[in-house]
Amino acid sequence: MVKQERAGRTRRAVLLAAADTFAEAGFESAGLVDISRRAGVSKGALYFHFVSKQALADGVRAAAAREIGSAALRARRAAGPAVQGLIDFSHELARLLREDVVVRAGVQLGQGARGGAATAWQSLTAVFRRLLDRAADAGELRPGVDRRHAADLLTTLAAGLVQLAPEDAGRLRPEAVRTLWAATLPALVPADRCSAYRT
Repeated sequence: MVKQERAGRTRRAVLLAAADTFAEAGFESAGLVDISRRAGVSKGALYFHFVSKQALADGVRAAAAREIGSAALRARRAAGPAVQGLIDFSHELARLLREDVVVRAGVQLGQGARGGAATAWQSLTAVFRRLLDRAADAGELRPGVDRRHAADLLTTLAAGLVQLAPEDAGRLRPEAVRTLWAATLPALVPADRCSAYRT
């Protein structure tokens, strides 16, 4: 049991060190020696858990996907108006990208992975669509809102935040996300109901 706990701690330390390195230097420039040094483990211990730099990148991407997936699940299960769930989920995504280096690095790595980015965005679109369906069933949406197009729009906004955030981290601040919602919300809900939501 102690051995398993130690192995788990070592694996987490290596993943965190890899995420730090990938976020700073990018996948191509990241070196396994630097990652093992940051993690405080030998190169042998690193290779025990991850057989290559690609396996490490895959591990960081998978850990990021789990975090985002958990946030999406919480948004889908949250009580209250579904549109508020959409807003809260967008703030949680921005917070994760601001504060969690594993999520930030995993998303950055996903942009360069063949097919990986498309799958991630499709999953995000599906989350938005489910919440929009719930909002429509509850009568929250404006008449005539096309939920498929609305989900695509929200995904595009999220993708834009991800793409632009490395150049301008301010785009992930809560007030920046609120500004986006101030422009987007009137397209989704009746004008007289916009003030009912916390953006």
